This record gives sequence, structure tokens and C-alpha cells, in this order.
Amino acid sequence: MLKSWLSGLEEQYSGCLYAKDSIPLLLLLKKVLSKVHVPEETEKKIAKAASEGVVVYAIKQQSQLNALIIRESAAARGFPRPSFAHDTNMLFWQPFGKAIRTILALLLLPLFRRQSPEPHPRAFVRKSVRRGDAVIVHLGMSELTPNKQVEDSLSQLLYAQWEMDRPVLVVPTLVSYGRRRDIERESLINILFGQTEGTGTMRRVITFFRYSNKASLLCAGPVNLREFLAENKDLSREEMIDRLRGELIERIDEEKTATVGPILKSRQELISMVLKDEQVQRAIEQRGSGNRKGYEAALKEAKRYLNEIASDYSEMYIELWDKVLGWLWNNIYDGVVVDRDGMTKIRNLSKKMPFVVVPCHRSHIDYLLLSYVFYKHNIQMPFIAAGTNMLFWPLGAVFRKSGAFFLRRSFRGNELYGEVFNGYLNILLQEGLPIEFFIEGGRSRTGKMIMPRYGLLSMIIQAYAGGACEDLAIIPVYLGYDRIIEEKAYLKELGGEQKKDEKATDVIKSGKVLRKRYGHVYVNIGEPILMKQYLESQDKTYAEMSTEERQRLYRKTGYEIVLNIDKVSVVTPFSLLSAGFLWSDRRGISVDDLMEVLGHFRDYLQARKVRFSETFGDMDKAVTSALGLFEESNLISRVGEDEDLPDEGEEVVYSLPEENRLNLEYYKNNILHYFVPVCFLAASVALHREDVLSLQEIMEDYRFFKKMFRHEFIFDDRVDDLEEIREVLLYLSQKGMVAISGGEAGKFASIEVKGKGKRNLVPFAGLIRNYIESYWVVVRSCAYLVHGRLPDREFTKKIRGLGERMYQKGEIRRSESLTQSNYANALRFLEDMGIVSATEEAEKGEKRPVRYWSISENRTALEGLRRRLFRFL
Repeated sequence: MLKSWLSGLEEQYSGCLYAKDSIPLLLLLKKVLSKVHVPEETEKKIAKAASEGVVVYAIKQQSQLNALIIRESAAARGFPRPSFAHDTNMLFWQPFGKAIRTILALLLLPLFRRQSPEPHPRAFVRKSVRRGDAVIVHLGMSELTPNKQVEDSLSQLLYAQWEMDRPVLVVPTLVSYGRRRDIERESLINILFGQTEGTGTMRRVITFFRYSNKASLLCAGPVNLREFLAENKDLSREEMIDRLRGELIERIDEEKTATVGPILKSRQELISMVLKDEQVQRAIEQRGSGNRKGYEAALKEAKRYLNEIASDYSEMYIELWDKVLGWLWNNIYDGVVVDRDGMTKIRNLSKKMPFVVVPCHRSHIDYLLLSYVFYKHNIQMPFIAAGTNMLFWPLGAVFRKSGAFFLRRSFRGNELYGEVFNGYLNILLQEGLPIEFFIEGGRSRTGKMIMPRYGLLSMIIQAYAGGACEDLAIIPVYLGYDRIIEEKAYLKELGGEQKKDEKATDVIKSGKVLRKRYGHVYVNIGEPILMKQYLESQDKTYAEMSTEERQRLYRKTGYEIVLNIDKVSVVTPFSLLSAGFLWSDRRGISVDDLMEVLGHFRDYLQARKVRFSETFGDMDKAVTSALGLFEESNLISRVGEDEDLPDEGEEVVYSLPEENRLNLEYYKNNILHYFVPVCFLAASVALHREDVLSLQEIMEDYRFFKKMFRHEFIFDDRVDDLEEIREVLLYLSQKGMVAISGGEAGKFASIEVKGKGKRNLVPFAGLIRNYIESYWVVVRSCAYLVHGRLPDREFTKKIRGLGERMYQKGEIRRSESLTQSNYANALRFLEDMGIVSATEEAEKGEKRPVRYWSISENRTALEGLRRRLFRFL
């Protein structure tokens, strides 16, 4: 009987974990442990591993708390629950009866058997795995530090795999206690409780209870031991163990870097590193004029610049923004729709190299939107480049603490500032810290992508080429909003009002903004540019490029970034509905006509395989909901049914007041780039009265529009114009709008507009009508320059005045054509054509040089443009 009773104690170990909860666990930790977040990606990895073999969880530190977190998370989510934690005393957390049996086993078995339980806990790892149970093993902090317990447990895993056919999958597992970065400095707290990398028990418990709602269970890709043994069969057992341990630790460390980032030096340490940079030192010496006193003055100036530039990252502010922005997205907005596959792509890239995220810029909220999304998806926080205009009180200090660093609009004439800023960027990349900057420079007031600015991009490419890091990922990001909170301010600026200085109240105007709902926010990730591969694909190495060739490289890279942003922009009910109202200059449209036009627009977009928001699952429901929000916002109004007219009694008409067209123009522009090729073709078809058009005529009009609107839209110059038109014509042919006549070798020669083709193309042509009208106003305004040059402010005022008069007289019909941004881009086009020219001159009493506009003596080009443009009106 004693023998039978003793045999029941042979598998009683202090590391055993049981399905039944203990009283201490229920009383102290059960509720807190349930708050631990397990990302969907982690669940999928573990579920896949469980379907393929036996799961072993590998963690770096021996930890009761980590073992309990894995146990509870597994039990709650249905993936393999560990039955044993090797080399970890879980006695306190075992059910009372089991704990007593474990103690008896430890005391009695050595007396009667003269040995510990059969034969040692490490053998129990092997036995558990062979029968298919999940277990937890720890790896120690570094593969460079010998650890017999770790080596024994890994050895037992390898033996288990040798003895069984079913694969053993070791899952590198990280328990992240909140999102606090490791800080590279010793403090009293660190000395007493341990740094966050080598967390002591006391700190781990305190940190977990403080940040339990932010704790996460993460895992990297598992190591298949059957494959590992096959790949390393020539190694000795000890070498295999070392390699396996190193591989698992490396994967956990990569996961941690992706989540919280590399060890962060203090602000002052980073500033000191910049000041020691050779190029910065050289710039200080040059500014100091070679003498001691001058050098000290220049050094003081450089420090002042760095204090203005440098971020002062604080986790406390990130946690504060998590609460504030979480409330914002779910109260002012209806939530953030995130590209989850894109987030996974960023997370995986961040394990291999530093990265730079380059979003489009629509709203002040953009500054913290990506940080919020990264925080929620366990991706390290980026350091955000912001203009010094964002240093307004009190949010400037808050932004700095939240990871923002600041740059001036222009470095011109200040070489020292440029070198200091370059040095700071270089140090950020050297330290492996992610960067975020807006390639458009400022917020887009029109809803379209602004032409890229190359300054900051060129500095980042220079830093990479100079050896700041081995590789670098540049990641385009689309940020979109159903509606933006700055809508009214943008309308004023488009109408010609001067841009005002930033104020805290511009970010969130607590009164009116907080009482409105602004729809959804969208975050989509574009195709990353990997700089090592990208530069290797160029005709010359970066070192061999001339200054002019490097400038071309920066322009090319900038355009690839904005093109990739455009490609992942999302079509929302707001943007599509805005296009449906604005294709015509009519004051109202019936629901039937509106739905017909929206159907044509949607079909074309679907053929181009663009992204639609999730709400487009039901087109009618999405449009009805958007119409309701437009009505609530007084953007449109419903014209009631007339009971006295039975034939029209069922018709519902929506009226769009002229003063609201510009509001909708912003959202139409969010998706206009998708329509540009078909708009150009439709405008060409609408111009000709005949139903048969030669391909040559269409191509001439297409190239004219593309040249004229070079500053309005982002064009992919890698795509041949003829190929782009061919794709549009094939689509229109499939829809029965046109018939294509072939030429030699299968090439198109002409098209014939069929049936309702011309009628159905009119809405597409109407989408760019306001741009044609804007450019017509500016071309007409050139007459003001015939008698002499004019300063920019006066000339712009005359253009606006002429536009208003032409609109009132009916010479142009779209109120949204009367916008400052369109006029400015039209002037840039005329400047490119050599029709007008601009010069800048310094004038007394003016802070900045004054720009003057003049007209060319040769008026032939202007007259030719006037005639050609007038044909499209």
C-alpha cells in the first residue's frame, strides 16, 4: 500500500500547473490576469503551432508571474495550457491538495527511494512533451551566460524530439509589462528592483499591477525542433543547445524591440552625442572663426538649436494620450479602421531595421494618430518631426514629451542649424529609433496629396548613405477621415484668407467640435521602400552620384512615396457621395439620378481594385447613412414630395447650396486621383460632337491635361500614357460605352461612342470641371500683367476678383473653382510654360522677400493656351 501511495507522488513537482485554480490565485490575481492583452497575431501563431505539433513556451526569465500569465491566457483563449513550468516554483499557486502532495513528494520520496522524484524535474519536461502536454521553459537573459538548468531543459526537449515523430514547436514568448522603453541610465529604482530588461521580482510584480491593463502576451515565430535537428545534424549536442538557445533569445529580443524599441538614451545624452559628431564640430569651428571665444559662442548657439529641436520622450505622456485619444476616436469619431496586415508588415520590418513612416497630412490630429495606432498594435512609438509652428503653448511641450522633435521651415543661410539638425537625425537612426515625418510639409487644405517636399527626405537618405544604419525601411501611410475637424478653417484659407498662427484651440475646439460626430478614421499602409535594395537598383551608387543626380534621386523617391500613399487611400461613403453631388453644377439631384451616377463611379473604382471602407458592404445602406449625416450637418437639404403632382410624388430630390460645394470638394478630392485618367478621356469625348474619335485626338487632349495639371495630381511617370488610356478604353468597352476599332499589330486606332456612352461619361468629365475653370480664370488674369509686373499679393487679389465676376456672370459655373490653391497651381503651370515669371526682391519693412509676377514678351504661347482651354468650357 505504501508503495502504491508513493508511486502517486512521483509526478508531483513544484513546477506543475493545474487546470483547477488555487485559492491564492482566485483571491489575488485571477481578475488582474484576465486583463492581459493577447494580440490576434499571437493567437494565430500559437493556434497554428498547436495544430502542427506539441507546443513549448520559451521565456527569457524564470518567473512565476509570467508562467501564470501564459497559463491564464491559454485557458481563456483555448490554446494549449502549460502543465509544467521548468525550474520555477509554482507551489504557492497550486490547489491546496496538490501543493500538500508536492511537499510530501519532496520530503518522502528521497527517504524511501533514496532519490528525488523520477528521476529529476528536467526529465519531467521530456516526459510531458512526449505525451503531448505543453510546458514552459526559460532561457536565461543571454546565450553568452552558461546556465545548467536552461541547458538541461533544452537538452530534454531535443531528446523528446528524437524519440517522437510529432514535431515539437518551441514558441519564443514575451510578456510585456506595459510599453515602457528601457532607459540607458542607472537610478536608485533600477539598483533596488532591477532594470526592465533584467527585471527583479519586486519590480515585475509592482509593474504588472500598475500596468496590468497594458500588459501583453506576444510571441515570435516558433522553432520546429524536427526541422532544427535536421538542419543542425552535424553539430554536437552542446553546440545544438547553444544554437537553439541563441535563436530563441534572438527572436524574443526582436519581438521586444518591435514592441518598445531599442534602449533609449536620455535627451541630454542624445544632445551630447550630436555635439560630438565630426561634421557638427566642424560647423561649430567654422562659425567660431577659429578663435576660442568665437568657438564657445558657436557651441552655445548649437546647444540652443538642439534644445529647440530635440524630443524629450516620456512614457507618462504616451499613456496619457492613450486615454485622451481613445476617448476622442470613440466620441468625436466612430473609431479608427486600421490596416491590420499593414501593421503586421511594419512590426516585422521593425525587428530587422530602423524604419521611417511617411504619412499624408490632413489634420492636426495626425501628429498623434499613428502613435496611438502603433501603441494599440504593439509597435514601438515613432519620433515625430513637427514644424516649429507647433511649439505653441501649452501643447508644444506636450508634443515634445510625446516624441515630437522640431524643425524650422527653412535652413537657408544658417549652415550651423542645418548641420545640427542633420546630426540629430543621424543619431536617431544610429540608435535604431523610428522616425515619422509628413512629406507634404503642411496639412493638405484641398483633400488631395500635395506635391512632396524633399528636404527632410534628403537628409534621411544622406544619413543612411553615410552609414547611420545597415538598412532602412521607408513606409508610406495613408491617414484619412470621413470628416476633419478643421473643415471651416480650410474653407477660409481656400477662399483667400491668410493662414493664422497655430493655437491650442485649433487642435480641438472644445465647444462645437465635441458636440459633433465626424465618422471614421482610416489608417492604411503602403508598400515599403527598403533603402539598401532601392539604392542598389539605381544606375550609380550614391557615392558616385553628382549633386544633380542626388537631387533627382530625392525627387524620384518622394514621388514613389506619395504614389504609394495614393494607392492605399480609401474610398468612403462621404468621398463617393461628395463626387456624386459635385460632378454637375445643378442645384439639386434626385435620389435615382444620384444612385445611378454613384453606381458608375463605384463600378469604375472596383475595376481599378481600389480600397473601399468596410461600410461599403451594403452600398444602399452606406449611401443612406452618409446622406443622413450630410443632412444633419446642413450640407444638403431634402426637397419634400409634392402631393399635387402624382407623377413626381415619389421622387426625392436633394439640394446642395452653392456655399456648401467647397465643403464637399475636400472629400471629393480624397479619391479624385483614382478617376483622373477616365476624367481626362471623358473631357476629351465631351469636347467632340462626333461619335467617332481617333486615338490620336484623345491622346493629344490627355497629354494636354496631364501637362497642365502636373501640379494638381500625382502622376506615375513609370506608366506609359498610351497604356493608361488603353486600360480606360478597355473598361469603357466592357461597359458598352464605346466600341474600339483596331489598327496595325492590335493597336487601337479609334473609338466610337455607343448608346448612352456620352451621357454616362459626362459625370466623369464633370469631376475636373472646376479645375479647368480655375485655370481659365488665371489665364484670363494674365491681362493684368500686360502693363507691368505686380506683387504677388496684389496679383492674387485681382485673380480672385476676376474669378468672382466671371462666376456671377455665368462665364464659369462652379463655385468650388474659386479657390486659392487652384489659382496658385495654375500660376506654377504658367511659369513652367514660360508664359509668366516670378522674381523675389527684398523690400524695406518686409520680413520676407516680396514676389513679383511678370508676363513674357512672347504672347503666342498664352494665346494658344487660351484657345485650347476655352474649348473645354
